Amino acid sequence: MELAGQCLCGKVSITIPKISEEITVCHCHMCQKFFGGPFMALKGVLPENFNLNGEEQIQRFMSSEWAERGSCKACGSSLFYHGLADNEYYFPVGLFAEIDHAKLTEEIFYDQKPAFFHYKEPTEKLTEAAFLQKLFADSE
Repeated sequence: MELAGQCLCGKVSITIPKISEEITVCHCHMCQKFFGGPFMALKGVLPENFNLNGEEQIQRFMSSEWAERGSCKACGSSLFYHGLADNEYYFPVGLFAEIDHAKLTEEIFYDQKPAFFHYKEPTEKLTEAAFLQKLFADSE
């Protein structure tokens, strides 16, 4: 499935020729601050598997030793989480209009989830420790 999306002002656009239709929700405190709530993300995509237009409009922020986050300089839209260990980009589902039929499959940093967030879909739920263990085991 090909997806095309953009930030609020349209100065940054993303095209992903082929993407899995799985969505992950991150409940970590950093995502809650950066995205204003849980981060609902597409499956990770390597740089050679997507096109990003408007790179000069992107502000990058090193949010941890293992990741950077990107936003649009003009409108402030949150654009991605870039994992440095796996070099994958995780894009917010809200950037893409055609994602209605995707399926929520995983919740990470589940131990940091606010009590008022509830999803009806059955998901794999990983605590911070379990997720980091899986992340660094996969990158070795």
